[in-house]
Amino acid sequence: MIVGGHVITALFAVVAVLVFATVYVLVRKLDDAVAHREQAVVEHGIAAREGEVAGMVVPQVVWDEAVDHLDHRYDAAWATDNIGQFFRQVDGFEASFVLDAANRPLFASNETGSVDEGYYAEFASLTRPLVSRVRAAETKRGRIRTPAKPGVMVASPIQANTIGIVGGETYLITASLVQPDFGTIMPSGPAAPIVITAKALDRDFLSAFANRFMIADLKLHHGAAAPDGRGALAALRGVDGQVVAVLSWSPQLPGRALMRNVILPMLAVMSALGVTALTLFRFGRRAARDLIASEARASHLAYHDALTGQPNRVKFLDRLSHALDQARRSGGQVAVHAIDLDRFKDVNDTFGHHVGDELIRLAAQRMAAQCRSSDTFARLSGDEFAVVQSNASAASAAALAARLVEVMSESAELSTGRVFVGCSVGVTVIDNGEMDPAEALRQADLALYRAKGDGKSRYCFFEIEMDAAIKTRRLLEADLREALRTDCLQMAYQPQVDRHGEIIGVESLVRWNHPERGAVSPAFFVPIAEECGLISELGVFALRRAFRDSHRWPHLKVAVNVSAPQLRAPDFIDQVTALVAEARVDPRNFELEITEGVLLGDDPATHETLKRLRQMGFALALDDFGTGYSSLSYLRNYPVNKIKIDRSFITNLGVDNQSDAVIAAIVKLARALKLDVIAEGVETSDQRRRLTAAGCNEVQGYLYSRPVPADQIDGLVKLRVLAQSAA
Repeated sequence: MIVGGHVITALFAVVAVLVFATVYVLVRKLDDAVAHREQAVVEHGIAAREGEVAGMVVPQVVWDEAVDHLDHRYDAAWATDNIGQFFRQVDGFEASFVLDAANRPLFASNETGSVDEGYYAEFASLTRPLVSRVRAAETKRGRIRTPAKPGVMVASPIQANTIGIVGGETYLITASLVQPDFGTIMPSGPAAPIVITAKALDRDFLSAFANRFMIADLKLHHGAAAPDGRGALAALRGVDGQVVAVLSWSPQLPGRALMRNVILPMLAVMSALGVTALTLFRFGRRAARDLIASEARASHLAYHDALTGQPNRVKFLDRLSHALDQARRSGGQVAVHAIDLDRFKDVNDTFGHHVGDELIRLAAQRMAAQCRSSDTFARLSGDEFAVVQSNASAASAAALAARLVEVMSESAELSTGRVFVGCSVGVTVIDNGEMDPAEALRQADLALYRAKGDGKSRYCFFEIEMDAAIKTRRLLEADLREALRTDCLQMAYQPQVDRHGEIIGVESLVRWNHPERGAVSPAFFVPIAEECGLISELGVFALRRAFRDSHRWPHLKVAVNVSAPQLRAPDFIDQVTALVAEARVDPRNFELEITEGVLLGDDPATHETLKRLRQMGFALALDDFGTGYSSLSYLRNYPVNKIKIDRSFITNLGVDNQSDAVIAAIVKLARALKLDVIAEGVETSDQRRRLTAAGCNEVQGYLYSRPVPADQIDGLVKLRVLAQSAA
């Protein structure tokens, strides 16, 4: 019995050792597998991020205008705006440079703005191999041929990038060759300028990367190894293949967690070999399940959007490529839908990013439910979505686009209450499977741009003329820059009269008489100025001219429109102060007109700017009142002197009884708050009579005069009283 007991004890001891040894090996293998998987995810993620950063540079360097301003002639102001300032403010690059055809620095910029070209010396040794690669690719490609027809891309991006250390900071550096896009301006010689950009792998970069791939305690270390020698590691290599820096993080260790959870149960059941076997079986099954889940999570992160769970841009382009291949083989058609939420920015700015994320998730659920199982619905970025519709026709594409617009026109119930956003959809139907996926998406984006321009909350199909429209828009942008530079814009003034027809003020309006296209409507060139960053310069022009011309009419109030970007600019008050001193005018003779959108969100900085303008003596008028986000709180909380009734209400006077009621209500509200009120767009005597009856005694419109040059206002002022005539 004793011998038998010793044998049994030894047997159990051997079994216990074997079991624990087996468990330990499995735990180590499991942890190693998870760590290797995370290392692969991080390395692939860094590579993908390098491609994304390089792609951010392409629109500014593969551009006819870049060839004109950096190759044909070096325009320092253009480089400051479109290279230094654009990459710094829009894409968050810490440094940017422009090299000429001989690889000498022409322009340099860092976080503070444009700096001396000598700043490039810090980056020169690191960027020299990149420049050599770009030059080699440029030589191999040869001269670019002039396009046979307009609207065709003539060049593909030529870039090289690396990761390196400059001044103790780790940067992702990209060298990009300046090339034309549509070939309206071709390179002047065999070697074109090169744009160098540097993006720091700083705390914000690492935080965003860690959040994106769900990595814990991500740190960057210079050299080939982490100082503490612990954790998971991923090497970052430079252009020469040498390790420049190392990313370290705390890997997930599911094996050790499992070991802690099962060790006590294992000790308790070691008295029975069968129970031990069952425990090992359950442990193995759980370990395998965790490993599969880890792999599935890594795959999901690579191809799906973290916020909505929908496919991301990578997955979308892959599915679009497959759909085009299938269409090429079978002869079918593919529809691509580009979708953008309307008024999303207003909701996001007003209620915060957490509500914006809530709206994005709800919109994704609604729109995805309208698609077939064979369609691919994806979130590309921000509030931009897209759909690949296989085996589509124009009719089925239109039906899907209509459903998307309809479902998003419904109110959205969010945690902060009900909001209305809507969406615009651009559609292109492709019957040529040879088309590149990026070109297909570009066509859908052009159609989306048209849908938004036509009033939003609608869909629009791509037409070949849209390419020409985009080209025209870019040309007008360049012409507008030139017009502002050469002082070729004009000012017109429209009289504002009282109930007796006597002129009490004028509104200043910018006009552009293009030398080739004739008169260009402000409704067209003002949005262009907002999009390309010229709106502040345009606003300064309008203020300077209005201040100067006001000396002609010392007894009239001059109204000047001020845009939201101007008011939100940190140096706006300084600009106005300088213009007042330059023109030697009294701010009390001027009225600044702002729109309701400026007040949306009750921004403290905007509130302070308006307060300081009032302290300077300017009067403030709320323009287009009643058409946007009218709120009584705006009139109570902001230092507004006057409200301006929008022309949309005036047009329906005498036609729609509700318009008369709205006018009367607005006038009563203004009186109760001791505010002045004026109506714009008055064109008939009946409209004037109804406004007077409602208590609105100040008007402007074609009934008295169209907007005219300043010298014609001189003549009208001499008349004192304007006759009512539909001019």
